[in-house]
Amino acid sequence: MPLNVIIYINNILMKNFVLLAISILSLASCSSNKKTGEAVVFTWNDFQSEVTLKGKTLTFDDDVMMPFSVQVFDSVLVSLEPANDRICQLFNLNTGTKIGGRLKSGEGPNEMIMPMFVNNGKGVQFIDMASATVYNYEWNHFLTEDNPTPSSKVKLAESVDSEMQMLGEHFVGYQYFKEDLLYLFDKQGQKIKSFAGFPDGKIETPNEQRSDMYQMGYVSNGKDRVAITYYMTDIIEIFDADGKLVCHLQGPENFDYDLGKDAFFSPKNAGESFFVLYNGRNRNEKDHNSSCTKLLSFSWDGTPECVYTLDDPIFTYCVDAKHRKIYGVSTTPEYHIVEYSY
Repeated sequence: MPLNVIIYINNILMKNFVLLAISILSLASCSSNKKTGEAVVFTWNDFQSEVTLKGKTLTFDDDVMMPFSVQVFDSVLVSLEPANDRICQLFNLNTGTKIGGRLKSGEGPNEMIMPMFVNNGKGVQFIDMASATVYNYEWNHFLTEDNPTPSSKVKLAESVDSEMQMLGEHFVGYQYFKEDLLYLFDKQGQKIKSFAGFPDGKIETPNEQRSDMYQMGYVSNGKDRVAITYYMTDIIEIFDADGKLVCHLQGPENFDYDLGKDAFFSPKNAGESFFVLYNGRNRNEKDHNSSCTKLLSFSWDGTPECVYTLDDPIFTYCVDAKHRKIYGVSTTPEYHIVEYSY
């Protein structure tokens, strides 16, 4: 073989080897140190696919009032609606009929003031933020009884300020105005540890302001990962079950809170991935709201997977990963439930 051909082939092989090495290093960089402020920056072009979803408006034989959160158990949609006499409403997705209301508002036995879902992927659990108590229900009783009795209760050692997640056998909760964002509780409600400090922003700010700047949502895969997404900066952080930072991402537009834009809302577990709504609009825009037409999918190691474009904007939702369904709450033109197949 002529020498010039050998040199040419060697150059091609070396170039490919260097590109492969760069790719491997880029993937490994998702374990970047949070304390340095380093992040893996991604853009819209880094997503593997983009899909447009057409929503189906669901109609029931009774009105859906103003739900702020929804879950699906089997073929039943459970919505939290503070405007109703019963805070929790049940709807049959197959028949379009309302099953009934559950959970009275108040301070009496088994009543709640500020109920939120505990997202565990299994049974029916609520956290009453007012009393810092987790209520566990057997699904059959919750489905058929007007006033179901909880099968067990867990009093948390400290209060939380949001929905809760399960991480293995532990509860994960968010506390406002704390140095760490997430708190881990055992099955008896005792605090084990806190983790996930505020991210290093581009602008130096006093600690007392960071709780407002870095308001966030979070989601767990139920086993060994927790993802935090922020409302006013497009940062995503993924932690393992020990509270160690696994991945620090920023994108798709790479902005900090000072630009006055909305970023991520309502992260949800979708099995092998997690979903999160993306807004990207300036909060000073006319008719601005938190409803979103972009739903982003990421793997639990931080890989951007898919951009879903929704034809009916939603501000919160739940995911039925088994049947690949999304049930969202839309306010356009008034409150209703929209179903997407993905």
